[in-house]
Amino acid sequence: MKDSIPLKEKIRSPVVGDMFYPEDRSSVEAQFRAWGLEPGAGASAIIAPHGAWGISGRLAANAFSAAGGTGGGAGGMAGSAGGMAGGKKSRDSISRVFILGPIYRGPEDGIFLSDSDTFETPLGALEVDRKMGNELASCSTLFEVNDIPHLREHSIEVLLPFIKYCFPRASIVPILMGGSRRPLIKALARALEIMTPVMKKSLCVVSCNVGMNSSPETARIQAEECIRLLMEKDAPGFSAGLSDGRISACGGALAASLLESGLVANREAHLVSNPLISARDEENKTVYYGALSYEAE
Repeated sequence: MKDSIPLKEKIRSPVVGDMFYPEDRSSVEAQFRAWGLEPGAGASAIIAPHGAWGISGRLAANAFSAAGGTGGGAGGMAGSAGGMAGGKKSRDSISRVFILGPIYRGPEDGIFLSDSDTFETPLGALEVDRKMGNELASCSTLFEVNDIPHLREHSIEVLLPFIKYCFPRASIVPILMGGSRRPLIKALARALEIMTPVMKKSLCVVSCNVGMNSSPETARIQAEECIRLLMEKDAPGFSAGLSDGRISACGGALAASLLESGLVANREAHLVSNPLISARDEENKTVYYGALSYEAE
């Protein structure tokens, strides 16, 4: 009988390195030090932007500093809403990071989990928790294990070096959502709610740009409304804003799922990006970037 041939490891390689962030370890670590990114104990969930690091990287660093325990990061400013529950997490207690990102462009409509074994970053590979991914996939027929959307999307990729730096031993559960239909939001919210028992040793990261519009003034108004509802943890109001156009966040449907899951209901919301940052994208739209954390007292 012939020896079996070992299966080749499936690796998701970076697609926007050197365009959105540095490709080499030394440059990434130097940038993190310049931003004052300090791992430690902190938030259970964060919302971070997925723009190029030269534009919104400092805000992402602020969010991960909150997750890492610096209470809002370099230059952050805190505000609060809601109640408190549980204790702070240590860097070593985080064994898993759920990283949720939108599909920026593409025809896909659904919730897509990865069947890659690892995602590469300049700081080393992050192992994919495929067992947890399969558990999520069993929660709804709207979940699909499909790597194709993951292979070309940047909304998760640009935040992976932060995860590797702050939580080097953690595995990841990468989740992409295409579209913003109510059934998708509800399915992901329900799956996250079911995962509540494992969240004590997990961090939930939502990749989201808080406003986008061809009118700079409208983009600003929409971004401010998005932030207000996220700070208030107003799940019905946030979902209504997505439906009626008051919110135009890229990743807003994922933020809605986080709010509806109840995972942050007893957490204190902190705005760690004050002021918000805006830039024009390649379609000449104004995009607003912000960052939030949900922390125990």
